[in-house]
Amino acid sequence: MILTQSQLDQLHAQMRRDAPYETCGMIGGKDGRALKIYPIKNTAENRVKNYFMDGAEQIQAMQDMDDNGYDILAIYHSHPVTPAYPSPTDLRDAWDSDLQEPRYPGTIYIIMTQMNPDAPEAHAYRLENETITEIPIQLVD
Repeated sequence: MILTQSQLDQLHAQMRRDAPYETCGMIGGKDGRALKIYPIKNTAENRVKNYFMDGAEQIQAMQDMDDNGYDILAIYHSHPVTPAYPSPTDLRDAWDSDLQEPRYPGTIYIIMTQMNPDAPEAHAYRLENETITEIPIQLVD
């Protein structure tokens, strides 16, 4: 997962702006490199503990990715006061139990936290069924 420092700063800024609620969005890219960040409104009923991407904004983001030849590289969200690690809800939501496959095959999940406001964190994971695999985030200029 390759991000520029500017892109990571953009994700952290959105997280701070949306606090105390979970923030969310998508990242389009190619070959593991982030090319465009798509902030998406969180429409969950309890935005303090959950995220649910606004359907219309998500469709717009996916259409823009398709128009530009980007893959859905990552889905991101924040845990405002808990660690940047997948929750049971995150695992459940990433897996299509009817089809027994990932909801977004090949997609990375980035989870951020600002438990320490002076040192926000972001970690990337692949979530497949009950398996959590951390993926390194490589920062480039």
